[in-house]
Amino acid sequence: MTAIALDTKYVSVLESLGSAEDGLAEAVRRYATERIGEKIAQLHREILQMQAAYGIPYEMFYARVTTDDAYVESLRETHPLWERDFNTWEFLVEEQSTWLGRLEDISMD
Repeated sequence: MTAIALDTKYVSVLESLGSAEDGLAEAVRRYATERIGEKIAQLHREILQMQAAYGIPYEMFYARVTTDDAYVESLRETHPLWERDFNTWEFLVEEQSTWLGRLEDISMD
């Protein structure tokens, strides 16, 4: 556990409502959940932009660029920066998965 400095006025309020530790833990959990939700939503929007640009979901794009040489050749003509986009898209998907895992971890408490 980590110690956090907290203004005494907040501690007093939390103690008058019950346990200061429980109140603070709940407030931090809610704050973290809200912020993680915002992060996941932002990543989701960026993933949808990539999906719209290429017309298919990431999983299908990944499968095609790793198995279909004709598709890769057509990408070179229509989307010359497709490899950069692919790396960005992959990062976004992995980052979203990481944040979803973190949300699940704090939701289990």
